[in-house]
Amino acid sequence: MQSPFRPAPLRRGWVFVVALPLLWVAADWTYSRRVTLRMARWEATQERDDHGVQIGHAAYTLGDGDPALLLIHGIADSPRAYAKMAPRLARQGFTCRVMRLPGFAEPVESLASATRDDWTRAVAAELADLTGTHGSVAVVAHSLGAAVAIHCALAEPPSIDALVLLAPLIDVSRKRSPLLSARAWHHVTRRALHFTTITETPFPIDARDPEERDFPDRCRFSPVGVFDEVFALIDGNRHRADELRMPLMTVVSPHDRVIDRDAAERFHAEAGSAVKILRLASDAGHALPRDHGWEERTDAIAEFARASATGN
Repeated sequence: MQSPFRPAPLRRGWVFVVALPLLWVAADWTYSRRVTLRMARWEATQERDDHGVQIGHAAYTLGDGDPALLLIHGIADSPRAYAKMAPRLARQGFTCRVMRLPGFAEPVESLASATRDDWTRAVAAELADLTGTHGSVAVVAHSLGAAVAIHCALAEPPSIDALVLLAPLIDVSRKRSPLLSARAWHHVTRRALHFTTITETPFPIDARDPEERDFPDRCRFSPVGVFDEVFALIDGNRHRADELRMPLMTVVSPHDRVIDRDAAERFHAEAGSAVKILRLASDAGHALPRDHGWEERTDAIAEFARASATGN
């Protein structure tokens, strides 16, 4: 005789099939609400100027020498990244223009509407201003800023006389990405999450110097759509290294947990530049403009930019 309780495992299976999507949606909504509330509390503590930019994070210029240097920050950062390097470079006779990429250091809803085209247009505008007043212009760019600088350096005609890439974002490291790559996790987020449009990073600044690992006014919140722009930008640069022709310096760290160091070194090796210098920052993490060894890196940048301007 067949037991009337025999189908129970099958019923439990259907309950699981139905419940799992509901649990996923509930978790998505809960995380989204949590991030939104935390972001609102953080935003309430921030002071902003008339343009919506956090106080202390606006673009600035130091020095009045020639050649000029355009300094570009990375993702989730601002001109404040060069608070150490820029004054030291200015004292060595350079005009230092420390720009801000559109969207960064602004309210998150403003960053959500920023695109890679906005970033490249902003860099191109800064370069146009500097080339109109200086005999030579070099770019010093970190992380995402380096990816934007590479895109601009490949433009015709190029308006960059020398290029310094600090931890350039050629690809994303897997050191902070369990199980899947950062790109794969992004695709999962895009396809599987409906309510989550803003994420919060749990990580401090990737620096070996403990004093540089965090700032109270650092924005940890990023629109998911920004990463669409980031991946599209680095994909567009990936196989074009041989088109670069200007003098090139690349600085990478073996401890970097943000960018893929091997990809950055391959890009440097494949660059078509006649003058190429690869430096290893063995005492720093990803935050090369302000981490351990920043003084020596700054002086090396100054020497490289000066030599590139004079052709020596």
